[in-house]
Amino acid sequence: MAVETTTVENEMSHEVESMAWAHEVPWHGLGNRVEGNVTIEEMLVAAGLDWSVDPVPCFARHTDGTEINIDRMAMVRSSDKKVLTIASENWKPLQNRDSLEFFQDYTRAGGATLETAGALRGGRIVWGLARVAAGFTINGNDHVKGYILLVSPHEVGKAITVRTTSVRVVCANTLAMAGGVDGHNAEYRQHHLKDFDVDAARATVALVKEGMATMELEANALQQLKMSEFDTVRVLAKFFQPVDAGTKESDSRIEALINEPTLQNSKLAGVIWAAAKAPGATPGNGWGVLNGVTYWADHIAGRSADARLFNSWLGNTAAMKKEVKKELLDMAA
Repeated sequence: MAVETTTVENEMSHEVESMAWAHEVPWHGLGNRVEGNVTIEEMLVAAGLDWSVDPVPCFARHTDGTEINIDRMAMVRSSDKKVLTIASENWKPLQNRDSLEFFQDYTRAGGATLETAGALRGGRIVWGLARVAAGFTINGNDHVKGYILLVSPHEVGKAITVRTTSVRVVCANTLAMAGGVDGHNAEYRQHHLKDFDVDAARATVALVKEGMATMELEANALQQLKMSEFDTVRVLAKFFQPVDAGTKESDSRIEALINEPTLQNSKLAGVIWAAAKAPGATPGNGWGVLNGVTYWADHIAGRSADARLFNSWLGNTAAMKKEVKKELLDMAA
């Protein structure tokens, strides 16, 4: 089947090297659009992932010209001979084809559709994202969908990760999914010193429905958590404009941040705006505050769309979302 592609952004900065997407435009708006239900091979080509990682022995050159094997391997990209990382001889790359084929059983069974795939940071991080038939709705029209995210780093020190995540449809905010109701973690991580454990990763994916059920309970609890403007700014200031170490937080400081917006730094001001006025905003409750944070992280923070993509999945804003969510759930308990 021929694949028709449409480039959404012609220039991608240093975070996103290449990517493709199917069906709905992703929230970050990057990459090539592929038409129809593409095969793994077609997605590899469209996403610029049709290359392998080849281990090549490394040598040191002595002053007399002789070469010494230093027991290290250069992980070389087949397409352009770029060295992605230097690793030990027992380091095992997860090939791009194997990463996307992980989704194949789910797509064949009709339980998932491969939505996006691509490479970050010069090919050192590869990912695939598939939508699953799981989700929930709050207040009759606030829809949240479930996804499987696989991240395969071609870089020493970074683990292969498979986890479930969610996307709020009205504003395309992303949030890592909670574990199932029985406490299992909805994330699988593995180092590169053994072959990729497909069965263990699939066991994590099997928790996606439990994870969505848990998240629905959490979302409803946050929806019921009433928050005044003071409560909202107090929580957000704790994360986005904290007081200096050793200085006690005070009600008067929060009132000042509310009454004198010029005292707010750019991060706090952006999150407060998002919680009150971003698409899908529901101010006055914990769910609205959390979605203000996720909207800011996914659509406002950082210098570019691709930087936001990286940080929302793998960087500091991903951790920030989790911390804010925990704070709000503690308040709702």
